[in-house]
Amino acid sequence: MSVVTSIILRQMRAPFIILIMGYSIAILGMVLTPGIDDQGNEWHMSIFDAIYFVSYTATTIGFGEIPYPLSSAQRMWALVTIYVTVTSWFYALGKTLSLIQDPTFREALTKNTFSRNLKKINESFILICGFGETGTALAHALTERNIRAVIIERDNDKLQTLPLADFPVFVPGIQGDARDPEQLIRAGLQHKKCAAIIAVTASDETNLKIAISSKLLNPKICVICRSELRDFEENMFSFGTDFVINPFQTFANIFAMAMHSPSLHLLYDWLTGVPNTSLTNPVYIQEGHWIICGFGRFGQSLYKQLIRYETPVTIIDPSEAKREKFLNKPENKNNDFIIGSGFDAHTLKLAGVEEAAGLISGSDNDSNNLSIIMTARELNPELFTVARQNKKANEKLFIATHANILMQPSEIIARKIRTLLNSPLMIAFLNKARHQDPEWANIAISRLSGVLGEERPNIWTISVTKKEAKALHLTLNLGRVIRVGNLLQDPRARENSLKSVALLLKRNNKLLLMPTDDIAIKADDQILYCGTPVAERSMKWTLNDIHSLNYIMTYEDTPDSFVWRKLHSYIKRNDRRRRPRAQRHLDHSKKH
Repeated sequence: MSVVTSIILRQMRAPFIILIMGYSIAILGMVLTPGIDDQGNEWHMSIFDAIYFVSYTATTIGFGEIPYPLSSAQRMWALVTIYVTVTSWFYALGKTLSLIQDPTFREALTKNTFSRNLKKINESFILICGFGETGTALAHALTERNIRAVIIERDNDKLQTLPLADFPVFVPGIQGDARDPEQLIRAGLQHKKCAAIIAVTASDETNLKIAISSKLLNPKICVICRSELRDFEENMFSFGTDFVINPFQTFANIFAMAMHSPSLHLLYDWLTGVPNTSLTNPVYIQEGHWIICGFGRFGQSLYKQLIRYETPVTIIDPSEAKREKFLNKPENKNNDFIIGSGFDAHTLKLAGVEEAAGLISGSDNDSNNLSIIMTARELNPELFTVARQNKKANEKLFIATHANILMQPSEIIARKIRTLLNSPLMIAFLNKARHQDPEWANIAISRLSGVLGEERPNIWTISVTKKEAKALHLTLNLGRVIRVGNLLQDPRARENSLKSVALLLKRNNKLLLMPTDDIAIKADDQILYCGTPVAERSMKWTLNDIHSLNYIMTYEDTPDSFVWRKLHSYIKRNDRRRRPRAQRHLDHSKKH
């Protein structure tokens, strides 16, 4: 028996009993009370007539006195019936309304509905813990790729916004504390279709508890966690967490790419951006003095990247303790630390903003960050600015400041997780590409632009296995040579090329960047491609359809039916037998 049924039976037991007793007494009284028929004889209602009469009397419909006018005794009992049954109905309706408003019943009903929705999911899904800004951005990113998601959120007010979100795919959600293992199990942690769990709550401690519970209750599941503190990050890895994402460190790496290889930064943005959005332009950062306003986790991460390339930096922060700690480190001897907030012109001038190349507004307060940028831009209109946007709701305000780079933690995390789930090889590609020189990145950008034009590329990975590339895997096992470039041929018109580029080939844990078209594919290879959605669909069709694969390799469109395949094979064998004789006849004719 479900919890909902149990609550209904417990709360509605008394109303049901009163209604049943009221109707039984009223019906019995109408049967026993004598009446007079049209002949003047005494008569009694049948049970059916009594049930019929009491039913419309109790519901105040009132069809009249049937089958004969009632006697005085019957009318007296009809009055009793009216007051007894109508009162019973009012009591039952009152208890029903009270039950509907009962928080316990509503919670049980919600959980029961969630359980039914969870059972209906027949494909793999991702369990997202936390429906804040990061969880919302992540759910949008996943559902746009037709990946199912399930939400568990502690704050009911946030969960109430779930039905209002315009997700392409239905996303069920449940209120619960993800730190509680029972709540995680109820949310689908041990469901056979649960492919991964993502902990993106605002608390590192909560995310750590989720990671521990997930690995203990479902060791095979992929666990991805958000963490902003190094101690928690190391603890998560010690429990086998697959991926830990620090938004500040992630952005610091992106910022370093923008500083020292604009083409590589542009390549990263094109390949990891939100699908169906316009392409961005390259970001060029001039060398020179930089100012960091706010020396928390974000500011410290960017500072490490700046001093790594010996960039002079001035820190502005109101903390005396941070200043003393900063100045006591030998590596900081050439940089300055000013006590202040940074949103006043005096402090910025003291830091040298009028001659600075760039400024980072990195406090945890959006109002302060906006004020810092506006004041700094008034003092130095050519200043390159990096702004930290803490709240998604302030996005339009930060866009209006025309900051060169915006850092929004929830978007940084959602972008990286989306990349991890959609194309795990993309992370390996970016890590390897980061060690290439700027010239390589320029060539890669030119190649992508030449093939894709202004379209932001889709990313996909092909695994040369029997499960994911049935036709290709079968053909390779038969000894046929198929090259990387062959998969770029259009299965509808072989002479045309698909709008796609091979980014990475993984073979036996070895990685090859931008593999050329002439490289032969082997079983169990993994190849990362980028291109248009049409190219992705066409390539996947080729991988799994033997006729399409044969067509792009030989120009021949093989027949589908069994009879035609046999006939086609017979004709080809006869052609091979006749060809030598015909060739000899042709040679003999040429001689004469």
